[in-house]
Amino acid sequence: MDENELTKTELWTKRIQDFHESGLSRKEWCQKHQIPQSTFGYWIRKQTKGQPKPEQPEEPVFARLPSEQEISSDSSANDVPVTICLPGSIRIEISAGCPVGLMSSLIHTLNAHA
Repeated sequence: MDENELTKTELWTKRIQDFHESGLSRKEWCQKHQIPQSTFGYWIRKQTKGQPKPEQPEEPVFARLPSEQEISSDSSANDVPVTICLPGSIRIEISAGCPVGLMSSLIHTLNAHA
């Protein structure tokens, strides 16, 4: 890496740090500093390439499931599928008659790839 490239890398490291500390959106920060968003995005990608992505906690989703009493007293509940909606327009519907092993495998696979 030549001296000029090192200088650019140091400059962009400082700019990216300034952006993170500013609290501004990427668009606002770029407009304020008269830097094209495409150039800014290039340097962010270049500096984060190969670095592990930090885990971003997601908001928990709570769902009320029927109790065993409710299930046994309402035979129509057995006909209602459970729907799981995931990011990226993924929708999984599971019928009440789904084998426990399949459900367990599905949950394990989703956890492994989340």
